[in-house]
Formats: sequence, structure tokens, C-alpha cells
Amino acid sequence: MDETPQDADSATAPKAKIPVLFELVALVLLSLATVGMAWCSYQAAAWGGVSQRTMNQSAIAGRRAAANTLESQQLKLVDVLLFSQYINARATSNETLARFYSDRFRDEAKTAFVAWMASRPFENSNAPPHPFVTNLYQPRILKEAALAETESQRLWRQAGEAGRTGRSYVLITVLLASSLFCGGTAAKFEKHGIRRAVLALGLAAFVFSAVRLVLLPVQL
Repeated sequence: MDETPQDADSATAPKAKIPVLFELVALVLLSLATVGMAWCSYQAAAWGGVSQRTMNQSAIAGRRAAANTLESQQLKLVDVLLFSQYINARATSNETLARFYSDRFRDEAKTAFVAWMASRPFENSNAPPHPFVTNLYQPRILKEAALAETESQRLWRQAGEAGRTGRSYVLITVLLASSLFCGGTAAKFEKHGIRRAVLALGLAAFVFSAVRLVLLPVQL
């Protein structure tokens, strides 16, 4: 089948020349997008490591809080048993045995016991019912458990923030990859309008990514 003169002319027509400015903008876009992708990949990995380490520290602090709480409960049980024996000895007017038990109170229980006795509980009906009320009995290890629990919660929040930052860098990497694709393929289109539209889309994705990068924290 013979080609028509129009087909031959269109086949042999030279491709429209790409303006130098267009090529320069595309080259700069490709270069910056490539560097940006490498930087975002590094930051995503760094923040992922920070998130994992902080999460591990949070778990350690949580286990320490649980262990301290359990130990505090066990020690409190010992204190309550000694106090019960003291009350039984006092009830039978065995002062020697009562003193034997009171001398063996732990420091924290002894402090609470002295404060409780100062309120004259056997004569004063408004006195605390026992030395183990909160304002008298304050075990040190229970305070340490509360501090460890607070630290665990703080580290857990930090791990979550680091994880969100890492995911933000991953999202920007995807946007920069789109920008890189647009910058690399824009020149392949023959129509000037399509070239400009594709390049403009790539520039828009790059500018948005750059603004997001400025707002994100950096991990070195």
C-alpha cells in the first residue's frame, strides 16, 4: 500500500526543538529530586531506628515499674504482718513481744508507725485506722515505680513521634520520586503544552516536598 504525501511528510518532519530553559529546569529538578530522595531515605531510616530504640527503652522502664510495684507490694505485706503481730502482742499486754515486733519494722514502716502513734490512735477516734494510709506510709520503691511508669509513658510517646516523623519522610520520598519521574519524562512528549504540564506537575510536587522537609525535624 503506497504512503500518501501527508504521511510521508509527517514521518519525516523534524521533532520540535526543546528550549534550553526547559532542559535546564528539568535538569535542576532531576538533580534536586535525586538528592532529596537520598536525604529522605536516610532520615526515614534514622528516625525508624530512633523509634525502635526509644520503644525498647520504654519497655525496659515499664518492666522496671512493674517489678518495683510487685516488690513494693511484697514488702508492704511483710510490714502489715509485723504490724498485725505488734497489735496482737499489745492486745495481750505483752510489751516485750510488742517491742520485739516494732523494733523490726522497716524504716519506711517505722516512720509511718511513729507518725501513727503520735496521733494517739488508741485514745483518739479521729486518728488514722492504721499506719499504712497514704499520707503516712510512703515506700521509696513505690515512688520509684511511679517514676519509672511516667518515664515509660514519656518514652512511648517519643517513640510514636519518631515513627510518625519517619513515615513523613517516606511520604516525601514518594513525592520526590513522582517529581523525578515527571522531570525525566517531560522532554519525551512532542507537544509543548504536554511538556510544560508534566514539568509543572513535577515542580509542584518538588516544591510541596521541599516545604514539608523544612518543617520536619532532622536526625543526624
